[in-house]
Parts: sequence; structure tokens; C-alpha cells
Amino acid sequence: KIKTKNYITLGSESESNLRFKLGAYLAGLIEADGSFAIHNKDSKAKKYTPRISIVFNLNDKPLAEKLMSIIKVGSLHNRPQQGCVIWQIQSIEDVKKFINLINGYMRTQKIEALHRAINWYNEFYNMNIKALDLDYSSIDSNNWLAGFIDGDGTFSINLTDRKKKSAISTKRVQTFFKIELRQNYHRDCSIELGGISYFNILSIIARYLNVNVYSRSREKKDKILHSYKVVSHNLQSHVKVINYLDKYPLYSSKYLAYKDWKYVVEQIRLRAGKPLTTENITGIEKIKAQFNTNRTEFDFSHLDSIV
Repeated sequence: KIKTKNYITLGSESESNLRFKLGAYLAGLIEADGSFAIHNKDSKAKKYTPRISIVFNLNDKPLAEKLMSIIKVGSLHNRPQQGCVIWQIQSIEDVKKFINLINGYMRTQKIEALHRAINWYNEFYNMNIKALDLDYSSIDSNNWLAGFIDGDGTFSINLTDRKKKSAISTKRVQTFFKIELRQNYHRDCSIELGGISYFNILSIIARYLNVNVYSRSREKKDKILHSYKVVSHNLQSHVKVINYLDKYPLYSSKYLAYKDWKYVVEQIRLRAGKPLTTENITGIEKIKAQFNTNRTEFDFSHLDSIV
């Protein structure tokens, strides 16, 4: 064992403030698109200290850079052929700092990996980091869901022909918000840490939005993938999404998709069931032309609001 001083909480007032503002968001982000790598102490392979990686879409490199500059840990690695940027956190001090930021804010089975990392540090580096429990506070009590949506959420707008006597009379617009997650965690996980199924966290989100959890199975190459998904598909659930995200904003480029999506939802609400006007259709078609994967211009000025 390597003897070093104990670490229980973040040491400075500025770091405590950082935990308050970003801890829950970062926990949601890593639970959606992040991972822990922890050496198995029973393995004969070369020992390495715990590492953390968070994957960002290549378009979201400004967010990765912003978070890294604020928290001052890790390094960025461009993977243009894979369409992503990876934020890797490897040094002992950096990983310890990140653990202290997210510890107590996690809501999914990935807390099992966090606890293994904490136990590794406590055992091999004589630290005294307390492994905090799952966060069971209400889903709208912090910005965890915003981080989770930045990783796993999707906004969509559908515009289809509406026919009358076989002739196109107008257009129909539909808006959806979706979170989809595989059904099971990849390791054994105790009941105290949520068990192996992701159904519980998806059902918590679904109850908040007052919608259902759906089960989905699909083939991908030679595998069958099973997932759970939550879909907001009506004005009542959309209002819940909007109220939350106006309070706890997104930081990735999905923030831009959310603004467009929110505008279209508002147009639907104002129409109150009346057909789309030509002006409505033109405006929505313009939005769809640069929506999600069609977007070519990105404005990240909203990142100025992080801290």
C-alpha cells in the first residue's frame, strides 16, 4: 500500500461550490456516456489506477473543452474517424477530484463502478473516501437529468402529409422527446445499488413526465438488443420537459435542438387543434432542414452560463 493523506470531501470552498453546481449534471453525463476502468485486484495484469472516460459527439467538443477548463482535470482526445471526442481522467488527483464531485449524485447502476473505484483508492492508497448511496431525491431537485439527456436524450419533429379525398390538404406535425437505455447493467449489482435492471430509473423519469416505459427489442448484425425507453408524446408531458429544461439547461448541442423543438411545441399549443397554416409549415420545414444531424452551424454561447 502507498500511504497518503485521507480524502473525504472537496477541500476548498470553490470546489464545494463546483460540486453544488455541476456534480449532479456530471453524474448524469457519465451515467449516460461515461465509463470507469478499475483494475481487478485479483488479476495478474499490470496494475493501473482507476480511470474515467466520457464520450462526446464530435460536434460537442466545445462542451468537453469548457468542462475540462472549469474542473481542471484530465485531457481531451480527438477521434474524428469515430465521430467523437473522449475526455479521459487518469491521474490519481484528477480522478479523486472527479469522484468527489459526483459522489452522492448518481442514480443508476453505474454507482457500482464508482464504488469499486472508491474502494480501490481506499485499499491501495490508504484514503478514506466514503461511498455515498444512490440519490433518491426527486428528479427535478437537481440537474442530473439534464446531464443524462445530454448523453442519452433525443428530440424529434415529424412533419407528414395530411390527406383529404386522396389529395394533400395540409401537413401534420408531431413532436417527441425520448430517452432510451439498454435493459440491464453489464455486471452484477446489489439490490442496494439498484440491481441489474435499468427499469427503475426509467420508470422514475416516466412517472415524472407522466408517461409510460416501453420495452424494445431490435436486431443489430448478429445480436438482439433489448432496451427500455421513455417517450414524451403529448403536450402535458412536453410541458414537464420544458419546465425542467428551462430550470436546468442542457449544455451540449442538444440545447440547440431543444430550443427548436420547444418552439414547434409552442406552435402546436397555440394552434389548439387547428390545421397548420402555410406560414407554420414553412417555418417548421426550415427548422427540420437544420435539425439534429442536419445541423451544420453551432452556437455554443449558452456555455457561458455554466459557472
